[in-house]
Amino acid sequence: MFSQETESKFKHLASIYPRKRSALIPMLLIAQKEHGYVKSETIEYVAKYLDLSASEVDSIMSFYTLLHRNPVGKYHIMICTNLACMLRGSDEIETCVQRKLGVRPGEITADGLFSAIEFECLGSCTTAPVMQVNGEFYENLDVKKVEEIIDGFRKRA
Repeated sequence: MFSQETESKFKHLASIYPRKRSALIPMLLIAQKEHGYVKSETIEYVAKYLDLSASEVDSIMSFYTLLHRNPVGKYHIMICTNLACMLRGSDEIETCVQRKLGVRPGEITADGLFSAIEFECLGSCTTAPVMQVNGEFYENLDVKKVEEIIDGFRKRA
């Protein structure tokens, strides 16, 4: 199900915490990195590995937006929608992303390059509005900057 490298990481994680269940989120993130998202089989596998029920793992999955149940685009955009970003124009940023990509939050472009979601808080209020693409911050945004960022990723593909 997983590469030998991932299995080694799982084994290490399960051994370093006083309670194995503490390794749950790091293990899910590693599994997601390998497969692009957390498959239902992964939930069952990790649950068994950590002596948890699949429903316990599933409940964690439903809480954390960084864990994906479905594939995401090669460039996954998270648009901060918290108060500071909202007051400084995150609605315009989100509208721009939707228009530019032709998808709504939670969808993937037909070519598989982009996906976008609303994210409650990216923790960068002083540089609002903010978005992340594959974990990299883009701050002090306006519509023009967002268009340039998306065009730049398109050129890389």
